[in-house]
Amino acid sequence: MKIASRRICFVVAYIGIAGSLWAASQWWEKGLAARLGEADISPGGCYRVEIFKPFWVLPNIFHPRVHPDELDKPEWFPWWGYPGFFRLYDHRTGKLISETRIYDLETGGGGMTWGAGSGEIFAGMIPVGPNVADCIGDRPSNRTPKV
Repeated sequence: MKIASRRICFVVAYIGIAGSLWAASQWWEKGLAARLGEADISPGGCYRVEIFKPFWVLPNIFHPRVHPDELDKPEWFPWWGYPGFFRLYDHRTGKLISETRIYDLETGGGGMTWGAGSGEIFAGMIPVGPNVADCIGDRPSNRTPKV
């Protein structure tokens, strides 16, 4: 009976430690991410988009890969080309508007579209975030943006 209870305690402790590490990894993959290159600023100066490389401890094949349209289920054990995610800021105030999931930028990324007609800002096929009410489509204006 003593051996069985020790095994149960070991299994419970193992599950607890694994669960804690998984929860922490969900934070640190974006919390400790490295910024890549310079920020993209929209033509009218309303938005700033920054690209980040996630901080992964395990090799990238151990992280599921989702498609930007999110119609398919996540792919497990994929070969990542270039993992990354985007953060969208209001460039005038510095306020974070949105943050994307981690995508393979090699297959889903591309040029910036600032929301003309759609109300969404895209990087290739990846939806980065919504337009703010006073910058729909981010048309260039004569006013000077506040930095």
